[in-house]
Amino acid sequence: MSNSIKQRMIGAIVLVALGLLLLPLLFDFTDPEPIDRQSLIPAPPEISATQIPVAARPSSLVEPQQVAPLFDVDASQPDNLENAADAGLNESGLPNAWVLQVGSFEKQSLAQELMDSLREKQFKAFKKRVELTDGTMYRVYVGPKIDRRRAIAAKAEIDQLFNTDSLLLKYVP
Repeated sequence: MSNSIKQRMIGAIVLVALGLLLLPLLFDFTDPEPIDRQSLIPAPPEISATQIPVAARPSSLVEPQQVAPLFDVDASQPDNLENAADAGLNESGLPNAWVLQVGSFEKQSLAQELMDSLREKQFKAFKKRVELTDGTMYRVYVGPKIDRRRAIAAKAEIDQLFNTDSLLLKYVP
């Protein structure tokens, strides 16, 4: 073997030995800290289903057709804007009040649409079925309002919003 090959072989062995000695100093080959794989979340509670009893209709309830009407449609007449006291009690001892009749329809669906539109505009609207000699009508009302001036202001606002001419009626319970 030639002298140069021997020197190269010895150099290679010295480099490998130095690498084996210095490599562990540069890199840490030990295992990292062990990971705690135990959960800190508690076990789920045991929950059993509860049966909810269905409510039964009380036998003492009055059927809807036996309930007194909301107000007397026949006794509610258009209010004369010149007279009528703004405050006070009526013959029944209740405060004077007014309602607005916004519309009267033959079809219940049209009355429902108007009532929903009024409620969207934050008016307290309701509808009432009225039997007339020439058929059934569904009337849409707003109110009742105890303050007549507020009823008149609501009438002006409703008439402008819905392009109608509503009637101011005295509320007769």
